[in-house]
Amino acid sequence: MSTMVGNWRMAITDGCMPGDRLSLLNLGSVTAHVELTFCAPGGPPLGPVRLVVPPRRTLCPVLDDLLDAGAPVPGPPYSVVVMADAPVLVQPLPAGREAAEERRPAA
Repeated sequence: MSTMVGNWRMAITDGCMPGDRLSLLNLGSVTAHVELTFCAPGGPPLGPVRLVVPPRRTLCPVLDDLLDAGAPVPGPPYSVVVMADAPVLVQPLPAGREAAEERRPAA
């Protein structure tokens, strides 16, 4: 479950796992600059990781692919704090869900 914590800020506290994606949807007419901070128990926060979502577009990165090369991947489960300078819709996508959608027959 995601929880709004203020204007254009969101905390995903479900316990993200390696391979999970984050769907960022910008329905606005301006570019959204997004920062992700990864929080895991037993260590300092990682990030921020900066992304750009063009107007009226979506971006769906794999969360653990966003960390700098050599940075430790947070051990599961971890949370992600999302901040943006424009309104974006945010939806966590568990890794297993993506695999199930790829196997679904086309309609």
